Amino acid sequence: AAAVAAAAAVAAAVAVAGNGTGGSGSVRAARPGSAAGRERVGHGASAVPPSGDGGSSAVVVKMRGLPYSASDEQIADFFSGLRIAPNGVSIGRDAGGRPSGEAHVEFCSDNDAQAAMAFNRQRMSAPGGGSRYIELFRTKQLSSGARGRSAAAGDAAVAASGGGADSLRLRGMPFHSTEADVSSFFNGYSIAAGGIKLGPQGGHGHVRFASVEEARRALVSLNHSYMGNRYIELFWAS
Repeated sequence: AAAVAAAAAVAAAVAVAGNGTGGSGSVRAARPGSAAGRERVGHGASAVPPSGDGGSSAVVVKMRGLPYSASDEQIADFFSGLRIAPNGVSIGRDAGGRPSGEAHVEFCSDNDAQAAMAFNRQRMSAPGGGSRYIELFRTKQLSSGARGRSAAAGDAAVAASGGGADSLRLRGMPFHSTEADVSSFFNGYSIAAGGIKLGPQGGHGHVRFASVEEARRALVSLNHSYMGNRYIELFWAS
């Protein structure tokens, strides 16, 4: 009888943490067999609604407050039971290449991303004891599949216009970024001589590549990658 009562108590705790109606002392039970890197302690937070577009492409969730040692596997375990896209975990790094405590996670569907918000304000255990308080935010970033479709649409526009779309716009760069930082971000891609322009607004830039194909390759491969600790968005330049 004691075992049955204990099981019922655990089930109730999971239900409370999942629907966000618990008080500040509610505890989310860990998945049996999960990695020891996750400790989920509820804070009475309700699941945060989507960021507004409601579309199936809004599948990226930003994490803030991660232990600096957090790995892709530990982050995936934090969201156990939800479907993360292949290579969908992107851990941010600062200008020195060290983990920044932030990450972006791309889920397989909007439903998975919305369900992930039930883990907002949970804790992830850190090395040496203690734990870190994790904040989650829905973003309007496109999924990798949508980015591929966007690049394909850009290719079609290039073909229709007879070429010339060899440039990309950058948004979200660190405000202290230099042309050298942008060049390093596009390491391995052929940039036209004098092709890097910063501004006109802080955090924005414009890059002209040696060819349309190079621009397309950079857009598909580097969109939503990190420059320092900032998550960079790339767009075809008009």
